Amino acid sequence: MPTKHVSADTMNVGKKGGGKHWTKAEVESREEAAELFDRVDAAKITAPDWLSKEGKVIWDKKVGEIAGLAGQSELLDALDSEMLAMFCETVANYIKLNQKKRKSLDDHKLAQAYQRIMVQCSERLGFTPGSRARLIKKRADGKVEDRFGKDFD
Repeated sequence: MPTKHVSADTMNVGKKGGGKHWTKAEVESREEAAELFDRVDAAKITAPDWLSKEGKVIWDKKVGEIAGLAGQSELLDALDSEMLAMFCETVANYIKLNQKKRKSLDDHKLAQAYQRIMVQCSERLGFTPGSRARLIKKRADGKVEDRFGKDFD
């Protein structure tokens, strides 16, 4: 059975049902990491030229949803613009395909392919609750300390 996805707001860190016995330092670290995803300003990435008009509408919607996250620079930056554009173009194509009155078998296969691409891009871009929770955990866990020091490197 896959791991249950939990949003950052309801992770129950340090509380009953939170999944493990949390130390005070772990709870504070996780809470600090989660604060980075509170909304403050707009994202500063630009859409590529090749993005269609329909894809640009999806782009503007997604950038607006991301805008203001305190941790937005860790969620998306200019290096992710092509991945986000691919996601937006796929969503636009999926919507266009689903507006067809009659769909052939090939259309259904294409719709499934679009769905797979959308899910993969969503996971990689941090759009799903599970991927955001993993980002928060990774940031909270921080850098792993070498207990043996530099003498054994």
